[in-house]
Amino acid sequence: MWWWILTILFFLISSGLSALVYFSLRRINQYEDLIIRFQQLVSYSTEHMKRVDTNGHYKSDDETGFFFDQLKELQLMLDDMFETEDGENTNG
Repeated sequence: MWWWILTILFFLISSGLSALVYFSLRRINQYEDLIIRFQQLVSYSTEHMKRVDTNGHYKSDDETGFFFDQLKELQLMLDDMFETEDGENTNG
């Protein structure tokens, strides 16, 4: 009799924990997709700003140069956050 109660209890606990893990992983994947889209947007913005500033006039200016540098730092931080596509981690 006790074995049936323990089996049912174990089944209920494992089912609840499995559902919890499933929904947690799904949420983590949603956040990861959001960060990847943000990384792509920053990368596109960086490349577009480099094309606009081919002569370096804007980057050499103090106010817009600060924005260039901050965008570059943000791009490097986002690049270091994820593994590269060939499976190697950029952090080493």
